[in-house]
Amino acid sequence: MKKESESAKLRAAAQMRIDQYFVSALDERGDCLPVLVRSGIEQIINGSHLTFRYMLFTGLLVAVTDRKLHPRCLQDNAQVEGAFDARSLCQKVVVPFEKKMLNGRLGASNEPYANKPARYPMVEKTNAVRKGADEALLFALYDVLEFIHRANDDVRRSAFRFMLSLVCRLPPNKASVTALPPIASSITDVEAFFAFLGAHTKGIASVAVLAAFFHMFYPAGTKIKVHPSTESGASSNEVGDIDLEFADGRTYAVEVKDKSYCDVDVNHACEKALHSGVSKLVFASGMNAGRSRVSWGALSDYWAEKGIELSYLSIEDSLGVAMAVTDRSGRYKMASRIGQVLDEMNASGDVKDLFARTFKGKGV
Repeated sequence: MKKESESAKLRAAAQMRIDQYFVSALDERGDCLPVLVRSGIEQIINGSHLTFRYMLFTGLLVAVTDRKLHPRCLQDNAQVEGAFDARSLCQKVVVPFEKKMLNGRLGASNEPYANKPARYPMVEKTNAVRKGADEALLFALYDVLEFIHRANDDVRRSAFRFMLSLVCRLPPNKASVTALPPIASSITDVEAFFAFLGAHTKGIASVAVLAAFFHMFYPAGTKIKVHPSTESGASSNEVGDIDLEFADGRTYAVEVKDKSYCDVDVNHACEKALHSGVSKLVFASGMNAGRSRVSWGALSDYWAEKGIELSYLSIEDSLGVAMAVTDRSGRYKMASRIGQVLDEMNASGDVKDLFARTFKGKGV
């Protein structure tokens, strides 16, 4: 009974970690990772043996969920400190997430740990696999997970997000794509989304698209508060252009810039977040911001010392990932959500008319 309770807590915590890191993974490049780890993750995710993808995903997921658990562990009876049931975690967290959010990009397997590479107590280089490509993948998996086991939390998070970013770039598994209702069949032109995002609307389109993106990819219990476009940050109840309130009490502020900006703008947003008591500021850049010069590394370190986690997000890149990982029905829902957000923002008639013209004939 105790073991089942612990497993349930692990699954709940792991699900929260996926929800927490999925959006920030979209821009993750893994710059802080050693070449061996980066190349190993790329080798496995881009490899042809699907079981190793699931084993890597589950191992990195547990690494960002509970430091006491060993990411190379496969079975809860393994003779190692931090043993856990990787198969159960994959089956009850990773597989449902893949079906819901990734369109089967890992491989659309219902029983990924039923295959031989996963039927050992631990990931070991001595496990019996076919020579050649499979053995190379096994060795890469061992090296990545063993390094992560000894790594700090920042490196663990970077590895997990980098792995997620690679998975999002894989082609969807056709068998996992849900049949579409007739109304959704006309949402085929993704250029409409980018045309609206790139329009000069004083940032309103950027906020609406990003808020719609959050609605699509964050869990249902997350409160996504969009700042009215007429207030420009004046409300004491709002911190950023978008505020995210999670079920566990965490609050993120999202500052959106659709014009050129610099360190001063980032510092101003962080200062406001600090005084408002939020734990994280996401600085989101729109298509019209251009190549703004900001010392992200130095600013991130500076504000981390003050208790603010600063991260950067490209709205254009995020939209690109959203278009890639959703089917036509999902794009229809996202376009509809953009329209709803514009209403919530009290957007001007001109912006609403632009939205209507851009998506005319697209099923919205």
